[in-house]
Amino acid sequence: MSADMAFVVLPDSDAGRAALARAAAPGPERIPHASGRPWLVGHWPADAMTVGAAGRTRLVVAGFCPVAPAELHAEAARLTDVAGLDDLARRLRGSAHLIASVGGRVRVQGGIAGVCCVYRARLAGVTVAADRPDTLAAMTGAHVDERLLALRLLRPCVPHPLRERALWRGVDAVPPGSHLVIEPDGTARTARWWQPPEPVQPLQQGASAVREALTDAVRSRIRATDGVVSTDLSGGMDSGILAQLAATPDRRLVTVRRPRPAAGGDDALWARRIADGLPHAEHLLPAYGQVPTLYAELDRGTGVLPAEPAHWIRDAARFVDSARRVAAQGSRLHLCGYGGDELFSPSSSYLHTLARSRPLTAVRHIRDRRALKHWPLAATWRAVTDSKDFPAWLTHSAGRLTAAPPRPFRPQLGWTPELRMPAWVTADAAYTTCELLTDASYEPLAPDRGTHRTLEAIRQAGAAVAYATRLMAAHGVRLAAPYLDDRVIEAALAVRPDERGTPQRYKPLLAEAMRGIVPDDLLGRATKVRPYGEDVMDGFRRHRPALLALFDGSELSRLGLVDDAAVRAELSAPHPTAAPLLALEPTLACEVWLRTPAVARSEPGAVMRALPSG
Repeated sequence: MSADMAFVVLPDSDAGRAALARAAAPGPERIPHASGRPWLVGHWPADAMTVGAAGRTRLVVAGFCPVAPAELHAEAARLTDVAGLDDLARRLRGSAHLIASVGGRVRVQGGIAGVCCVYRARLAGVTVAADRPDTLAAMTGAHVDERLLALRLLRPCVPHPLRERALWRGVDAVPPGSHLVIEPDGTARTARWWQPPEPVQPLQQGASAVREALTDAVRSRIRATDGVVSTDLSGGMDSGILAQLAATPDRRLVTVRRPRPAAGGDDALWARRIADGLPHAEHLLPAYGQVPTLYAELDRGTGVLPAEPAHWIRDAARFVDSARRVAAQGSRLHLCGYGGDELFSPSSSYLHTLARSRPLTAVRHIRDRRALKHWPLAATWRAVTDSKDFPAWLTHSAGRLTAAPPRPFRPQLGWTPELRMPAWVTADAAYTTCELLTDASYEPLAPDRGTHRTLEAIRQAGAAVAYATRLMAAHGVRLAAPYLDDRVIEAALAVRPDERGTPQRYKPLLAEAMRGIVPDDLLGRATKVRPYGEDVMDGFRRHRPALLALFDGSELSRLGLVDDAAVRAELSAPHPTAAPLLALEPTLACEVWLRTPAVARSEPGAVMRALPSG
C-alpha cells in the first residue's frame, strides 16, 4: 500500500470550485471548507490528515504531528483570523503542513527545513496551492523553465534564494518558514512566520533542549506507528543515535546498512559496535554484490519525480533497494539521519561571524581549523576580513563561474561555497546563470554568514528528504528525518555556533544532548572517515556505457544548455580519483529529471525520451 500524499488547497469561493472543475485533481479525497466548497483535494493515507473544526474555522495538519483532533478543535475555536496561526505553528511538533480556513480566508504553510513544501500557481483566475510543484504543473499545463534549469548545473549547489524557485513557469515556491494566505477572491500573499532564534545559549543549556526535542521527535513517531520500525545504521553518530532512541522493548526494530566495497575507514566498525549494543534489533547487512552500485539504473529512472533534480541521483537505485528491504520486513516507518551534519557540524563560515562578535574566541578556533584543514595563512586572512554583503557576494560569484576550480585547502568562509559552472555548459547557459545570480534585491536567510549557511544547508537536506520521502512512500514506508523537525532545529540553532561545533570535538552539542541515553563510546567518537571513493569509482566504471548513452542526444543539449560531446569526453576520460566526478552530478541529475515522464509531458511539441516508470 502506498504511503504517498499529494494535495491541492483551494480558496473558499465559487471561483475556487470552478478552478477545480477545469483541471484534473491529484486524487479523490476531499476535505471541504465550512461553506461546503472544496478545500483540500488529493490523495493521502487515512491517518495522514488530522482535522479540527469550530464554526467557520477549519484546521488541518497534514503529515506527522503528535496533536489530537480534540486539540485542533480547541485551536479552531480560538482562532478568529489566519494571523492567529503563528502561535500554533511555533508550538506544534513534528514535520507537517499546517492549513487553515478561517472565515473564508485560507492559510497554508510547511516547515522550517523544506521537507514539507508549499507551491502556488494561478488557475482559472485564482491562486491555488499544493504540496508538490508537479501537481500544479499538471493542472495548469506549465512548461519547464530552461533558465532555472541552467542554474541547476551549478556546482556545488544552487544558492538561496534561487534554489527555492520551482522549475515550472508559473509555479512559485513559498519559502520554508513563510506562509501563503489566499483570499476568497483568489488573490494571495506570502509572509514569514518563523525567524531563527538568537544563538546565545551555552552548550549545557542547549544540550538539554536538544535532548528533549530529539528524543520526542523519535519516540512520538514510534508511539504513533503500528508494527515494525526501521532505521539506517551507517555507523555514523547521527544514525547510531536514532537507532538507540528507536530501540524500545515493545517494538520490533530493523536496521539496514548499505554495503561498500572499501575495507578502510571506520564506519563499518562503528556500525558493528552499535549493532552489538542493540541485541534485540534485527540487522540487515546485504553483501556488496547483492545491492545496486552507485550510478545504477540512471537510464531507467526511479518512477518518482522529485521537485527538482536530485543531486544524490547516483545513489537513487541503492536507496530504492533499501526501501524494498525494510518494506519486506514489515516496516511502516523508517528513520534516517539526514540533517544531523547540517545542524551539528556548522559550516566554517561561522568563523567569519565569530571574528566580529567574539574575536578572541575566533582566534583560537581559526588557529585550530587552520591546523586541521591546512589552510594557508594569507588565504585565511583574506577570507576572514572579506566584507561583501550578500548581493555583492553573489555578484562576485557570478563573475567567476567559469574560473578554474577553487584550490585545495582554500578556506570557504563566504555566504556560499565558491560557485562554478562545469566546462561542458554552453555559453548561453553560463550567461543566463550569471544574470540570475546578479540581483541587488536578494536578501540572506540571516544577517550573518554562519547562520545563513546553516539554514541553507538545512534546506538542502530538506529537499533531499522530500524526494526520499516519495521514494519510500511508493513502497508503503513513511520516511522520517527527526533532525529536521522544526523544534529540533530551533533547539540546535539557539546554541552558540562555536559550541555547537568546534575543531577540537566531533559534534559536541549532539554528544552532550545524548549523554546518558546512548553509549559514551559512540558520543566520544573523534573520527569520520568515509572511503567512498572506491564505491564511486566502481559504480562509475560499471555504468559508464549507460551514462554515455544519456548524452548521445541529451535533453539538456536539445535545450541548448550543454555540449554533449564535451560531457561524453568528460565521462570517457580516465579518472584516477572520484573528485572530478562530483562536477558531473548536477548535470546527470538534470538530464535524468528531464526524462522523467511527468516532466517530459510538461513541454508540448518536444519529443522527449522519457525513462520507463518501472
